[in-house]
Amino acid sequence: MARGRERRGIFTIEGPLPFLMREPKLQVESVSNRVWTVSDGTYRTLFVEGHGSVVAFDTFGTPGGARAYRKAIARTVPGKPIQTIVYSHDHVDHAGFAADLAPHAEILADEMAARVIALRQADGQLKPTRPLRGKRNPVEIDGVTFELLNPGPTHGTGNLASYFPDRKLLFMSDTILANARYGLLPDYHVANFVRVMHGLLELEFDTFIPGRYEVLNRTQFERGCDYIEALQEATQQAFVQGIPVWILDAITAYVKDRLGPRFGNLDGFDQHVGLSAFRIVHHYLMGGWGLEDTASPGLNLA
Repeated sequence: MARGRERRGIFTIEGPLPFLMREPKLQVESVSNRVWTVSDGTYRTLFVEGHGSVVAFDTFGTPGGARAYRKAIARTVPGKPIQTIVYSHDHVDHAGFAADLAPHAEILADEMAARVIALRQADGQLKPTRPLRGKRNPVEIDGVTFELLNPGPTHGTGNLASYFPDRKLLFMSDTILANARYGLLPDYHVANFVRVMHGLLELEFDTFIPGRYEVLNRTQFERGCDYIEALQEATQQAFVQGIPVWILDAITAYVKDRLGPRFGNLDGFDQHVGLSAFRIVHHYLMGGWGLEDTASPGLNLA
């Protein structure tokens, strides 16, 4: 707590913010031996039982959400404390409240995400204690073995994929979804996104846990990659066809017509495909978002 007030992340609004205190009802589901996924209906993550402790991935996006997550873990794995937290990436809405989940835990994160978090100094988002470097880091904690992979630019900063090869299980936050409800696409490194995500198909996994919505199987993951790739292609073809891409209704009609036969049955397609295309046009194809989607994304790290 900060001066008797609820932790507020990076909010600067004075006065109470009741949504920060609210503890959502969480659904916990076993996905493998000693591995559970947990969701509030929108956000989703997972935790793993070790010999004497729990490894928790992310924190949920409010202090109340973090406390509800802690209680859900305690009910599922009684008597074993959360001694490790893995941040999937830097965003506060996924990994912002370790101080409310397990304030004394060791925190793992990619080194790029760790830099952003250290500079942000958000109330409640504790700094990683174990920054990781490189594309592939094997991890063994209290009998829990997995790999933390940074496959390249996808979403946010230093977004890690957590791979459990013995369980054929993969977790990566805010990347491929089971639907078309993609959020703020400027958070996505669009030019590299599909290439990087397709690369993960070289891993042997049957189950994919995203940072939001439903759990996916491998076939659904592949279709999600195909959808984003088709959306990118359609927005580029809109230029070629002379579509007035600065008009939301025009670009919406165009991409619905092109993508509807193949992807129109995805949940959220009608509501989101036009806006997603509009954002790709204006944040990427018209050069408004910077260096991260150049052919050489390493420039961003120089």
